[in-house]
Amino acid sequence: MQHFTADCLILRAVDRGDHDKLLTVLAANYGKFYAILKGAHSMHRREAAAAEPFTWSNIEFYEKGGVKWVKTATAIETFPGLRYDMEKLFLAAYFCEVAGELSDEREPAGEILPLTLNALHMLNMHRGENARVKGAFEMRAACIGGFAPELACCRDCGCPADRDGYLDVMNGAFVCRACLQRRSALHPIPEVDELGERTVLSPLSPGGAAALRYVSTAPAKRVFSFRVTSEREEREFSKAAESYLLHHLERSFPTLENLKKLDAIMRQREQAPFAD
Repeated sequence: MQHFTADCLILRAVDRGDHDKLLTVLAANYGKFYAILKGAHSMHRREAAAAEPFTWSNIEFYEKGGVKWVKTATAIETFPGLRYDMEKLFLAAYFCEVAGELSDEREPAGEILPLTLNALHMLNMHRGENARVKGAFEMRAACIGGFAPELACCRDCGCPADRDGYLDVMNGAFVCRACLQRRSALHPIPEVDELGERTVLSPLSPGGAAALRYVSTAPAKRVFSFRVTSEREEREFSKAAESYLLHHLERSFPTLENLKKLDAIMRQREQAPFAD
């Protein structure tokens, strides 16, 4: 029987029968793996709080018959600000789902673990910055996954990316507006190219391009240390980052779809007339 202890981020926790929980955890040295917390629903199991999703915990495991079990667990950080805000709760679940997608079993977690922890910390500590945190997480996660874009200059003419243009999502490059218009006039841009890939162009103002470029190249500890100066820049930055990550991972995430449904409901409530 093998014992080991690790600081872990709980990515997911689902019921296993009437009493136990199956945990998906991410640890720096061990990567993503699964473990069972026996008696998770017992009032006397103090480890239950440390096994909640989006919790950073110190856990002692033992392995028997190829299955990992939780022996003891102590919460290090519970991020309480996420628990009472539905939008933040869905965002946290989305971040953890992406982290799981970009992690492998028996492989060190690498940069995705501190990125996810920092994103949860930012959500927990700050109000009104969810879109900025989400966009920064998505773009940096795409870079960690091996899809870093080239955003310093226009792919076609080489001019600096300090003017209105587009993120060519599928090719990971900035294209200035003049080059795109010139190319479109000569040869209409097809929806699907000869390799069967869609053409996805996301509009970017200079500020939006600068934010994406910063997130892509900043030191790991400084990824979230930036500002966007207008609603337009924030909207473009967030939309481009989401599109870039999802297209390169070639999938969406149920937690993100739930977040969008919540956003649609909230918008409907804001637009609904007050009852007499």
